[in-house]
Amino acid sequence: MRKLRLKQNLRIDGISSKAHLDSDIKRSSIWADSLVVGGYNSQQATSAPIINKPAIISILLVAAILLMALFWQLFNLQIVEGERMLGIAEGNRVRQHVDLSPRGRIVDRNGVVLASNTASFQLSILPHLLPDNSDERQQLYQDVTKYLDITVDEIEGILVEKSADYTGMILIAERIDRETALILESVLPEHGAFSLSAMPIREYKSDAALSHILGYVGRVSQADLDAKADLYPLDFIGKSGIEAQYDDILRGSNGVIETEVDSSGRPLRTIQEVSGVTGRDVVLSIDYELQKQLKESLEKYMKEADSNQASGVVMDVNSGDILASVSLPAYDNNLFAKGIEPNEYQDLVSNSGMPMFNRVISAGYPTGSTIKPITLTGALENNVVDENTIINDVGRIVLTSQYDPSATFEFASWNPNGLGPMDARSAIAMSSNIYFYTVAGGYQSFNGMGISALEKTYRMFGLGARTNIDIPGESTGMVPSPAWKEDQIGEAWFTGDTYNLAIGQGFLSVSPLQLARAYAAIVNGGKLIQPRLNTGTDTVISDRLNVDPKHFKIVQEGMLQVLSSQGTASPAIFANVNATVAGKSGTAETNPEEEDSRPHAWFGAYAPYENPEIVSVVMLEEGENGTLYAAPVISEVFAKHFGSS
Repeated sequence: MRKLRLKQNLRIDGISSKAHLDSDIKRSSIWADSLVVGGYNSQQATSAPIINKPAIISILLVAAILLMALFWQLFNLQIVEGERMLGIAEGNRVRQHVDLSPRGRIVDRNGVVLASNTASFQLSILPHLLPDNSDERQQLYQDVTKYLDITVDEIEGILVEKSADYTGMILIAERIDRETALILESVLPEHGAFSLSAMPIREYKSDAALSHILGYVGRVSQADLDAKADLYPLDFIGKSGIEAQYDDILRGSNGVIETEVDSSGRPLRTIQEVSGVTGRDVVLSIDYELQKQLKESLEKYMKEADSNQASGVVMDVNSGDILASVSLPAYDNNLFAKGIEPNEYQDLVSNSGMPMFNRVISAGYPTGSTIKPITLTGALENNVVDENTIINDVGRIVLTSQYDPSATFEFASWNPNGLGPMDARSAIAMSSNIYFYTVAGGYQSFNGMGISALEKTYRMFGLGARTNIDIPGESTGMVPSPAWKEDQIGEAWFTGDTYNLAIGQGFLSVSPLQLARAYAAIVNGGKLIQPRLNTGTDTVISDRLNVDPKHFKIVQEGMLQVLSSQGTASPAIFANVNATVAGKSGTAETNPEEEDSRPHAWFGAYAPYENPEIVSVVMLEEGENGTLYAAPVISEVFAKHFGSS
């Protein structure tokens, strides 16, 4: 029985073991299926996989964002920042050394050098080549500043406006002397961020008041760089005078050497080398000795007349060449060449004498009686008078107001007793105001030419317009008209306005150069010549005046009589000149309503009378009397030119 029971147990245990085996197999299958994506049922995984969509979308979105960021960075580097990055790369690979070419000289008509160059040096920095480490940069600055009159803080202040990857040159120090430059040259090769280059400095003659003619040079501005593609950031260009007018000729072109370097800054090879070209010389019409004489004579008679400002010009009547041109006070343009200090510049611009103002071409003044030769030409041309017409100068003209018959206005002669009967020549010689009032505005039964014809005459001689001299800063002056007065002052034009205009008073504004050109036209046959300073340019005749030559002759004879016993100027003034001189004086009231105001002193003259060569006009502001103080200036200048007896 026990055996039977044991077999039964074995059978039962066997059945039980099989069940456990099946269970183990089933669990193994489930574990295997669980390795398949989509679940543990292998049959389900094969026929209908289960997908976790949110996870997949998240992965794809992240991948897309990363790709977009990558593409944007590539676009930014290659397109947006491409030029800058290329510049940095090129700046690290290529060193550019620029030598500023010397400017051409400025010389006078006889070869006297008026502007030349002296040697100097300048130090620049390339920010993108500076060390990234702050301490290294500081040490680099200290290495350089120990040889220069500049501090580390000043260098950092100069660089603060530019980023660290800026590839252009920034000026650190200029006008470095040769000894210091040699020391720096031995130090700089260790520091590729610095560049030392030659910098020619202008040197001007300063003993002949040439500053307004020559002008000065200065460092280029951003506006200059934008306007001219051939300029370099450290270039100098003309800022005023001849330096500015003929900058393209004087400047030349810079020398450039481009060198490829390795990562340590050591030169590998020369990529490009362009030799500099020195600027060309400019030959001026100025006669240096005559210029110096004009300056010295002006200073002498300014002192005698107690005048603080004056100007004068000497011009060839046929070519338009300016032989001398002086405006006082003047300034020393070497101040700008050597680097003018802010306080020095402020002193110049705030000076009441306006030393930087060129009075010869930019100022405008009432001319006084020096306008009368032009007024007479207009009267003759308009057939208002002929050479024999007599007008009696009784000392004054009295006009009755057209609006109030009880009101009268008196216009006086310089001689209250009158000058007596005046014809065309004697009216010029004696400077009769009454004669010119009458021929211009009319009086009683005598019909004058009127404001329209008078204005036309003045404009015909170039007044109220630029002469177009080849130097910057010229003003137009002003010839008034009824329309101008109505617009600017709000008043009608009266006969008294015409009277004043006829004798160079009132609203008239003329520069010394404009008057000199008008006088030249009177004596050269009616050629209105464009004044010039550069003899390399052609003589330009702006206009040929349609004036009867006999009328010019009458005016010339009147100007000759000015310097005679019948005239307002003593013949003794020009007695020492080896040429016959003719001219006209002028005393122009500045502000008649002020008791202490003093008139301007004018004189204009030409010589030789028989065959005119040169004309000169001199004006002393508040100089009181043209014959006493302006005429002797011209006498000394003419004696220098023609010789003295």
